[in-house]
Amino acid sequence: MDAILTILITIAQITTVYLAARGNRWTWIFSIATGLILSYNFFTDRHFMSFAFQVYSILASIGGVFIWKKKSEDNRRTICWGNPLWPLLAVAAIAAATYFFDTHVLHSNLPTLDCAIFALQAVATYLMVRKDINAWICYLICDAIYIPLGIMGGSYKWLFISACFLITATYGFVIFVKAWRNTKKSSLPPNA
Repeated sequence: MDAILTILITIAQITTVYLAARGNRWTWIFSIATGLILSYNFFTDRHFMSFAFQVYSILASIGGVFIWKKKSEDNRRTICWGNPLWPLLAVAAIAAATYFFDTHVLHSNLPTLDCAIFALQAVATYLMVRKDINAWICYLICDAIYIPLGIMGGSYKWLFISACFLITATYGFVIFVKAWRNTKKSSLPPNA
């Protein structure tokens, strides 16, 4: 049963990322559903940092349901690419704020990486709700951290899942950049 649940959650998460790339509002429905399942699992397994992220993800996803339009093309038309400095500062601030909690309360084996991943995911989710391309950069960095962890830990299942997310996030980044460029071109005057 555990293996089936893992496969279903992985498929749901990859579908969520794919729908986000397409600018589809259903992204957030899938995100809420997987967040509810994962938050229950993480809480019962006492992975409180991951549980906290899932609660945050559910709340952000509810916001996404209301912010994103019903038509995918409307969401792709409003893609932005903000200054990457403030997301990096936000990641650093969240990681630093959670580091004390992780080391003194949770006693994680890899507190620096756990806090960095938590911060990257939190900022990426917020940016995705805002349709900012920097969200994909955060996801790609996160996936790039997960893959070596899977190799070092000998967890081939996690390595496969991380590789799937890396491919899907790369797809999302490319689609968002194309949509952003098309929007920029269409906003130029005819003789520009």
